[in-house]
Amino acid sequence: MSTDDIKREIRRRIKALREADPHPDPSSIINAVVSLPEWQNAGTVMLYCALPGEVDLAALMDMPGRKVVLPLVCGDDLLLKEYVPGRLVPGYAGIMEPAADAPDVAPSSIDLVIVPGVAFDRNGGRLGRGKGYYDRTLSKIAAVKIGVAFSWQLVETVPMDAWDRPMDILIVDGDVIKGRK
Repeated sequence: MSTDDIKREIRRRIKALREADPHPDPSSIINAVVSLPEWQNAGTVMLYCALPGEVDLAALMDMPGRKVVLPLVCGDDLLLKEYVPGRLVPGYAGIMEPAADAPDVAPSSIDLVIVPGVAFDRNGGRLGRGKGYYDRTLSKIAAVKIGVAFSWQLVETVPMDAWDRPMDILIVDGDVIKGRK
């Protein structure tokens, strides 16, 4: 079986598990994020607006003390935009995104990135939706990368291609797991 076939099979399995638990509670994951020194010391954090089945981090967006960056899908890339409360609009695949005229943010100014995924493994492997948006963007960001997931998103092994970007830390249902080994 090829790497692509394995990735498709993992996505199929995770989709079935996601449908069995359509409204998971993200509170233990959010609590684990805010307790990390990496979060507490970050001045600029990149978050995301969740799709169904992803960990919803909306509660983190309006916490005081840091600048929040959100991705905006533009063609095959993610533009990094400053989050302005009350100025999100529906974008790619119905995802809420910053307005196109929101201030741009340089990748070098980001201190911490919290990343969604379809599946993760304990070594920091991350499987996205297959378009490569995050992998291309993460290759430009030197900040600590934290994957967040529910327990049903944790798999034994995520096949990694050369362009796949591993996570430094993984939070699964509130448990903190160090990634890259």
